Amino acid sequence: MNIHSRFKLRPRNFFSVRVFPQTPYAWIGLGRFKPFHLNQQAPVATLDYGYEVAGYPFFDVKTISGPVQIEVKYSEEILGLDQPFSDGPFPFAVALANTYRVETYEIKKPGRIDAFLLQGGQRWQSIRLLTKGSVTFSAVGFVPSIPVVDIDNLPGQFVSDDDELNDIWRLGARAAVAACVEAGSQNTMWEIDSKSGAYVRGMRAGTSAKGTFFENYTLEFDTKIDKGGIGWTVAFPVASPARGIQLNLVAEEQPYVNANKTIFQPNTVVLGYGYSFVNVKTLTSWHLDNFNVPFKVRSNKWYRLKTVLDDRQNLAVSIDGTEVFNVTLRDYPIGEARNPGGIPDTLGSWGFGGWQDQAGWFRNVVVYDTKNGTELYRNPMTDASDDGVIREYGVNKNRRAACLDGPKRDRLIWLGDFLHTTRIIGTSTTRYELARDTLQTFIDWQSPTGLMPYAPPLGYNPDTDNLAFARGGGRYFGKANDVYEIILPDYQILGVLSFTEYVRRSNDLAFAKATWDSWKSNLRFATDNINSTTGLLQLFGAFLGPSNGGSAVNCALVEALRSMAHVARALNKDVDARMYESIATKLASAINQELWNEQMGVYGLSTAEMNEFSVSSMAFCITSGTASPSRANRFLSSLPQLKLEPGYKDSTKSNSSDPATNISPNTNGFLLSALLAQDTGKAAETTLNLIKSLWTPMLSNPGTSTGTSWEYVNQDGDPGLGLFTSLSHPWGGAPTYILTEWVAGIQAASGTAGFGYRNWNITPSAGVQMGLKDVHAKVVTAFQGDLEVHWQIKQKVMRVTIWAPKQTSGFFKLGKFERKLSGSHKYSFKVPM
Repeated sequence: MNIHSRFKLRPRNFFSVRVFPQTPYAWIGLGRFKPFHLNQQAPVATLDYGYEVAGYPFFDVKTISGPVQIEVKYSEEILGLDQPFSDGPFPFAVALANTYRVETYEIKKPGRIDAFLLQGGQRWQSIRLLTKGSVTFSAVGFVPSIPVVDIDNLPGQFVSDDDELNDIWRLGARAAVAACVEAGSQNTMWEIDSKSGAYVRGMRAGTSAKGTFFENYTLEFDTKIDKGGIGWTVAFPVASPARGIQLNLVAEEQPYVNANKTIFQPNTVVLGYGYSFVNVKTLTSWHLDNFNVPFKVRSNKWYRLKTVLDDRQNLAVSIDGTEVFNVTLRDYPIGEARNPGGIPDTLGSWGFGGWQDQAGWFRNVVVYDTKNGTELYRNPMTDASDDGVIREYGVNKNRRAACLDGPKRDRLIWLGDFLHTTRIIGTSTTRYELARDTLQTFIDWQSPTGLMPYAPPLGYNPDTDNLAFARGGGRYFGKANDVYEIILPDYQILGVLSFTEYVRRSNDLAFAKATWDSWKSNLRFATDNINSTTGLLQLFGAFLGPSNGGSAVNCALVEALRSMAHVARALNKDVDARMYESIATKLASAINQELWNEQMGVYGLSTAEMNEFSVSSMAFCITSGTASPSRANRFLSSLPQLKLEPGYKDSTKSNSSDPATNISPNTNGFLLSALLAQDTGKAAETTLNLIKSLWTPMLSNPGTSTGTSWEYVNQDGDPGLGLFTSLSHPWGGAPTYILTEWVAGIQAASGTAGFGYRNWNITPSAGVQMGLKDVHAKVVTAFQGDLEVHWQIKQKVMRVTIWAPKQTSGFFKLGKFERKLSGSHKYSFKVPM
């Protein structure tokens, strides 16, 4: 078990490891990539990349009898290749990636074809010949948009005599590699020409932040269709719910034989509402109508389009002065509770995009008040600078590195999801510079109220667009309210924990000092919302559980406060440290007074639901130190009430008999630390069973396995949200750091003494209790070296070897055996078992 290799980035492409002629379901491929041929007898090939990959597709065409058209699909799960839209589309955000998971190409001659738009994450790819003729490919793959690494040679490692646990450790590590992208690696999505304006390929519309608070306006622009049609949006909020009126102009001539003519009928304007024209799981969308254009819509011809919204809820579209339709939105009741009257609203900005495989030009955009004609906006769309059109419409390359929630979707920097990612980075990739940039992005977008965005976008400019995203949530939220205070406000707490975890692991006190006031201001939002009567936190809503007097959010806040106190001590900010310690003590006292159900031995879900409890409350009330050892033990004794086949349901309120009830590796991941902190054989057994029952399904089925941790798991051990599920989600990768810290036993000492592993503990009792005999693990310290342990049990004796930087010191403990360690770079000893 040699794990001494160092981290390496490989400047190479992603290539498939297997190519399947026709159906791949027998799992017998042609081996490593070889040139393959498509013709009428064998029109499809399926490529398996072996694990999650991401990048810009390319195709090297060796020979062709044609011209031919091919349809290419991308999917994390193999079953997606059987669906019309594969496992997409993903119109929740622009996210600097192709909205669509199906692309069509016409090939006329041998040579290389490079896709312009990124495919964010997939294991599987299919190529289908759509027309007569034949084609031979000498190479197919992806130009990487993420680091290409050897997962077995990361700076942090874990290897044991249990191969299944080793593979589970890799899940989170590989998910962090796929989700954390380097600055400038996610390319600009539009091309800008000094005469023709913006060339836009089919995608969720890139939306101008400048029109966030406009309503009842008229939008005019010039457009020229290049392929199939063009799309645009109006009354579209940039902030949540980030959906609005969808419009699409479809040309007479469709360049591809697989064009969707059911919705996108030639010579029509298509009207829709929502995120797209088609529903995708939770992304509700409506195809409302098609309107005939009274002439043939030609490609490569400039048209002047005019879209009119007025205060009577009317919508009209004309082309070159010819009216195509003029309707009242009241005739399209969508039942959307956030909109007045349940109809499409007329408040919000505009944007430009298109359906799958469409492309066209946009220029000379003008917006004016419909009622009085006052000009509100003008843009020729010809400014090709980084701060020009592409930045305004949110399609510019990422200026900072970022850790996304997942490479496939949502491809946003979710504030609360980052906590697991931070911990995984510290025990595997050690790409602290990516974590630091992610935290800085939250600060860049922080609102004047101190609130941080729950999911800042990649392509916009926080210096100019901060207000649009903080308060541009449409009429439902109102301009006076930060959406960050309303949507997932407990993510503010998890964000603070991500910051403190980063500092604790990296010892980056320079960053902590430079950004301290930002985090202090952010945490003040939570402490200001502690109810003076109950002493408990009261929020507008929450992800972890009930927001008003909920045990999970309150215990998470205790943990955040205590963690911030440690960072304050490290920065010599003793006044702040005492303040946070005092608030944490009072809050923990209130939790124990108001939320502990002595009869049941649980912390109630909330003050209003004292007989219910949850995984999250169990996790945070224990890891925060709110629960005494006796209360923690009693609380955990109730855990079997939450048991489902692969893991634990979120709370007692979740219906176990409902097949739609999913298991969250995110919340179950938080539970692992709470279990192992008990340091008992029973807790170790429960933890091992949970890890293997919930995370092994992510490995066992080659059709769903991506080598990375998942977002949700259903009760059968399959992806919990079907094809929509992100099968590469670091929030589901907790075992990566749990196995290193609790099973191998490498932990930073508590408090500031442990920052960067200056002081450390090796406590492998959980690994021993799980029956392991040989464990080797390492982490990178902040003190010019690795902290590494190898312990092996033979003939009732544990042989221990520890390597550590000389300037660090540590402590080994197993049962009654204890040893202080300092002054050397290597320690070897035996422990009787």
